Parts: sequence; structure tokens; C-alpha cells
Amino acid sequence: MQIQPKNNHLQQLANAANTLTRFLGTRDLPKLTHNTLQSKYGFDHVDVLILFGGTIPFGCDVAAATWKRGLARHLMIVGGIGHTTQSLRDKFKARFPDMDTEDKPEAEMIADYLAQEHGIHDILLETKSTNCGNNVTYALARLREAAIPAKSLLIMQDPSMQRRMAAVFAKELQGQDTLIINYAPYRPYLTAKNGTLRFIRPYWGLWDISHYVTLLLGDISRLRDDENGYGPKGKGFITHVDIPPEVETAFCLLNSSQLGTVRTANPAFSS
Repeated sequence: MQIQPKNNHLQQLANAANTLTRFLGTRDLPKLTHNTLQSKYGFDHVDVLILFGGTIPFGCDVAAATWKRGLARHLMIVGGIGHTTQSLRDKFKARFPDMDTEDKPEAEMIADYLAQEHGIHDILLETKSTNCGNNVTYALARLREAAIPAKSLLIMQDPSMQRRMAAVFAKELQGQDTLIINYAPYRPYLTAKNGTLRFIRPYWGLWDISHYVTLLLGDISRLRDDENGYGPKGKGFITHVDIPPEVETAFCLLNSSQLGTVRTANPAFSS
């Protein structure tokens, strides 16, 4: 995956994208193990591991490995039909031509993949949500419906959306005794090589660079707590998020680079 931008500051652009990836793709633990959970939180497994459908297929493998290591009592997949659905269908279909993806929501496709490739079948599904906001509210409602105790939730999402997802959970769980643990399942870092920008590691199903940068820029815009953002001073979808100066600098550099654009919300997936 590569792209040839017009300007000559490729490594600066790579560094800027990597700054946004580190900020947005938040991880509350350096790695996921029984020991790291025990050391930081005082328990060695969570109540529920939630994988969100906005992730690429590689993220499904990370969630599967986490589940198989016994780091969660329950596994849940959340995702209906939204702006990432067709891409996920295309990626699964390209690798598994016999896989039924037509008209299927993200959660069902991922469940089929985990059953086929990892032998995982005991999965709670939420298939109606269409955006980050109702990903969270519908997931919490589904857990209540299934009478699953959820005092600790380990959440995995595409790194471009991980911090925003956490901020939605924080808003919805205010005053409740529920711990949210973030772990972005992959972090696609860029580098400059031979006159092009490239991903250092080509994770399976990864976005092209232009689209990934567009996702990064779009989420920084959403996280802002102003009249145009999703914070309390704007749409009120999330709790307040502090955006560090170095992240704003990286955003401005990328936003003027023509590598990507600020992704606007698709009204077809609003609720």
C-alpha cells in the first residue's frame, strides 16, 4: 500500500500520522496478559471482551487470540451496517470466496470468520447498530438483555475510532461502577521509503493510506469539544477529551497535505 503525495516532506507526514495513531488508538495496557491485567487492575480477566465491527479483519484475529488466552469471561461482537461494512464484506469475500457476506451485518460476518478460522462459537452478537454512538448504547442494552454482568469491559476498535469509542462509553456509563479498558488491536504506522509513504506492517485488511488518514483526521475533528465537535459543547455524544498540542500540530500538517480529508458523518447511518 503506497501513495505519492505532492509535497516532499514524506517523513514529516508519516510522523504526523503516527502521532494521531498513537493518540487515537489508545491502549491502557502495553500488552494483554493475565499479569498486566492483574498488575494494573487487580484481576486477571475481564467480564466481557467487546470487538467492534469497524475493525479490519486483523483485529478479529487479535480478539480471537485474546479470547483463547482466557482473558475474558464473555466475547461480544458489535456491528450492524455502517460506513465500514462494505469494505469488510469485500475483504472477507476476497480471501474466502465461499463466505456468505451479502446483506450481512458486520457482527455476523465476523462471527462466521471466528467460527471458521478460530473455532470460536460462544459469541454474543449485536447486529443493529450503525455508528459509534449506538454501537455503545446497543451493546450495553444487549448485555443487560442477556443478563451478563459487565463490571469490566475490554473494548477493541479500529485505532482511528478507539478513543472516541471510549469517550462514548464514558458518557453512557457516568455514575456507574463499570471499568472500561481500551486496547486498539493494531496500530498502522507509516514510514517514508523510496519516495513513497508506506505502512511499516501490512496488517490483513488494512485501509489504503489515503482512507486511513481520512479516518484519523475525521476523528480528531469529532473529538473536539466545540460547537462543531462531539463533546459536551457540541453535539454531546461524548465526554470531554483533551487534545494535546502535538496532536493538533500533526492534524494541521496532515489536513493540509492532500493525503486525506476530514471524513464527514454519513446521515444514512445516523440514529
